[in-house]
Amino acid sequence: MTKQRGRELGVGSSMPWKEQRNLREKERRMRMKHLFSTLSSHVSPTHRLSVPQLIDHSASYMIQLKEKVNNLRDKKKTLLGEVGNHSEGSSFVLPKLSICSRGSIINMNLIMDLNMKRVMLHELVSVFEEEGARVMSANLQNLNDRITYTITAQAIICRIGIDPSRIEERLRDIIF
Repeated sequence: MTKQRGRELGVGSSMPWKEQRNLREKERRMRMKHLFSTLSSHVSPTHRLSVPQLIDHSASYMIQLKEKVNNLRDKKKTLLGEVGNHSEGSSFVLPKLSICSRGSIINMNLIMDLNMKRVMLHELVSVFEEEGARVMSANLQNLNDRITYTITAQAIICRIGIDPSRIEERLRDIIF
């Protein structure tokens, strides 16, 4: 009877049915072990956890990641002006320019509508360079119907520094 089953399931194989089942089970266990190992390397690469601890830790980690994604989405909406005083009927006025200075480093973020006056990134960079700053990074991003400019610069001579109010004044002249 087992030979008949072995012939039916094996389809040309000379292995008995029980051995085939045991082999499939062994392959399944090896595959699960590999998957848990991969999960462990992503969730807790520093120390080894038991399988129940690994699953518990993975579930809480996924919840944390989901919350982080939601927070980043909210932050993105806030920066793009989609969240705010919509209930009062008003929204953020574009362009939105923010300049932050820490020591000898200055960061500029500018959000503009695509339908507004076109500003070239090199124009903004030249303002920083003319005011005595070395541009460390300059980025331009198109997001939906908005353009976001981001510039990070450092004072060439740290003792002298950079005057953020002068840079902001010159940037506003270019933007408007």
